[in-house]
Amino acid sequence: MKLQTKKPRIARHKPTVTFAPAEKKRLTGRRLQDRRLKVWTKDGHCAMCGRFTLFPNGFELDHRIPLHQGGEDVEENCQILCNGPDGCHDKKTRMDGGYKPRRY
Repeated sequence: MKLQTKKPRIARHKPTVTFAPAEKKRLTGRRLQDRRLKVWTKDGHCAMCGRFTLFPNGFELDHRIPLHQGGEDVEENCQILCNGPDGCHDKKTRMDGGYKPRRY
């Protein structure tokens, strides 16, 4: 019996995640904080559960269409989601990544 090496199997693997081109980097720093304030000022409630969030640490700025699925890093694609261990942001992030909860 002939053993296969890892190299041919790795070469057949196709990555499922595509990355944004280098010119489309995420917003950071002061510009990101300005966007957070603008989106929160329009409506400070969580987009999923409707709970009011506190500025600046009571929420996460989330992309409605995730960047890895082709969403743009613009203000119109952003929403407020509550954070914390059972927050809506964690739930949405898991669902966007393909997590399926167990059914007991």
